[in-house]
Amino acid sequence: MPVKAKQDRNQMQVFSLESIIETNNPVRVIDLFVEVTDMEGLGFRLKGKSPEGRPAYEASTLLKLFIYGYLNRVRSSRRLENACRTNVELWWLLNYQRPAYRTIANFRKENVKALQNLFISFNRFLNGQGLFDENTVAVDGSKFGAQNSKKNNYNDRKIQQHLKHIEKEINNYLNQMETLDQDESMREEQTLEIADKLDQLANRKAKYQQLEKELKEKRLQGQTQISTTDPDARALPKKMNIVEMSYNVQAATEAKNNLIAAMDVINENDTYALSNISLKAKQALGKEQINTLADKGYDTGIELQTCASANIITYVSPKKRINAHQATGFTKDKFQYDYEADEYICPANQQLKTNGSWYNKNNGKFRKAYKVQHYKLPFKICFACPLRDNCIGKSSIKNRHGKYIERSEYQEVIDQNIERVTLNKALYQTRQAIVEHPFGTIKRGWGYDFTLMTTMEKVKGEFALIFTCYNLRRTMSILEVEGLMSRLKAAKSLFYPHLEGILKIFRPFFCNRAYGR
Repeated sequence: MPVKAKQDRNQMQVFSLESIIETNNPVRVIDLFVEVTDMEGLGFRLKGKSPEGRPAYEASTLLKLFIYGYLNRVRSSRRLENACRTNVELWWLLNYQRPAYRTIANFRKENVKALQNLFISFNRFLNGQGLFDENTVAVDGSKFGAQNSKKNNYNDRKIQQHLKHIEKEINNYLNQMETLDQDESMREEQTLEIADKLDQLANRKAKYQQLEKELKEKRLQGQTQISTTDPDARALPKKMNIVEMSYNVQAATEAKNNLIAAMDVINENDTYALSNISLKAKQALGKEQINTLADKGYDTGIELQTCASANIITYVSPKKRINAHQATGFTKDKFQYDYEADEYICPANQQLKTNGSWYNKNNGKFRKAYKVQHYKLPFKICFACPLRDNCIGKSSIKNRHGKYIERSEYQEVIDQNIERVTLNKALYQTRQAIVEHPFGTIKRGWGYDFTLMTTMEKVKGEFALIFTCYNLRRTMSILEVEGLMSRLKAAKSLFYPHLEGILKIFRPFFCNRAYGR
């Protein structure tokens, strides 16, 4: 390809911004996407309607800027401000407007609910275009860094360590004060310095005592941590037992095109997240029944039961549960349950029976309480069994305890889920390929492995925007720019659900005016 000749910078040129932007440029999709979006109906704050004062930037202008920025790995409000001055595509997209960084940042903070509605609205369009799988989603969560350091996160153990250290320091300084009182030759400056140190320690002690008080109140609500910068951020475990201050972002990805059908943000692990995200996905797909694929972190009995009651068929990898107080040679799965007789049959063909009573488990402190029944064998039967050493172990033999099994009130749905996974391994194995695609793109490709916002609602708003941008980019790859634009133009009623009704009311009026009637 021949080298293009240099051009004189001082040469006058006549051109329009429209001529610079090619017809298949993705920035044209962003412009059309926002133009067909019902900004007011989705809840965006519309400023600048008052005739007094300086006009404000339109919400649509700022939304276009954010979508463009997040699609191009620029999400800092200051960098977006700079891009408005230097980026030719933004000149075209924003009609050469240049909002300041505070205006940009405030838009994101003030429209968190509207951004979530935008994600739902766009998904309604995608589903209407047949881009969503009919009945299967894969669910997973990923940790994203929070705007709160570990230093500003406290649990009971950490607070007590600080208080213990402060008390020790106070005693050291008090002992030094006694020494100064006995030795008159010591200078007065040293006494004042120690007094100042004691005042500082007293203030620090009061701070941690207040945190201790707040934590006691939080524990009544089942919380064990306090964060002082972002009150909703939590220290959550990542891989390899590494704990980071983060949020757990949940995504339900449909199986046809790897588009994100539903999202949520929580500040705990995956234990009780399955039913909520699955219900949202079911609503997004608009089906009476869907299949949900998830890994072993989601196999909580109460969640599987909630899904089953909502006509959501789960394929969740079962977690191996081992009782630390019993031998591991013969685990619960080695015992066959007889539904008619309501008893377990052990490998030695003995019946473990229950007294029919239900007992509370967990007591609802930090995990949701549930009920269990106990199935037991008398010790004399177990002691006479040749399998006793591997089945009940030496500890149970020493304490004269027979075999003991717990059966949860949700055991039936747990067993049904295990059976489905066993019989449909090919379906379950598609989970990773489906749900890891968007998280890989967002965290590795775009570099969004942390949030810029604080508090749960604002983080939800930011990730709704991120997932909207992901779906938009993914759809452009599937349909290409021209294909997506033609569908957006033809589907305005999906973004303006009341538009057709309004047109029916006013169409006769406009027609009469047009014909002079």
